[in-house]
Amino acid sequence: MAKTSNRNISRIDIDGAPGTKGTHGYQVRLMRAGKAVSKFFSDSSHKGKAKALAAARAHRDKLVKKLGPAESGAHDVPSSRNTSGVVGVRRREAIRETDSYIYYHYFWEASWTDADGERQKRNFSVNKYGEEEAKTMALAARKKGVAAAKRARKRR
Repeated sequence: MAKTSNRNISRIDIDGAPGTKGTHGYQVRLMRAGKAVSKFFSDSSHKGKAKALAAARAHRDKLVKKLGPAESGAHDVPSSRNTSGVVGVRRREAIRETDSYIYYHYFWEASWTDADGERQKRNFSVNKYGEEEAKTMALAARKKGVAAAKRARKRR
């Protein structure tokens, strides 16, 4: 995992009542085999935001090493709103307005998570490639991206 990645880490900032400090820090959350694992790293206990974040990252990395990668297949079933039949591939519409025109851009978008946990996206224009070709290209891009991420994770 990239050293600067904050995957599975959330910033928590809850202001307290007048005269109290509130809750400020980083929450590490992972789900493995249906069980949630969570730990909070407060700014005050770690003497600042930077050290709390560093401690949260170290804990997350230790947990991932101990528990292994997230289960594959948890997000492989398309929702009822899915129009492509494949998770991570969707048809999009973008609207751009100028003083005298409204432009509609239609495209198929492929998205996946790379080996470092970063979201990747590729768009294929319906105007440029046609409906079927743009969809086919998006499906191929997602398949290629997911496979590359899987190979990279295995090498680590």
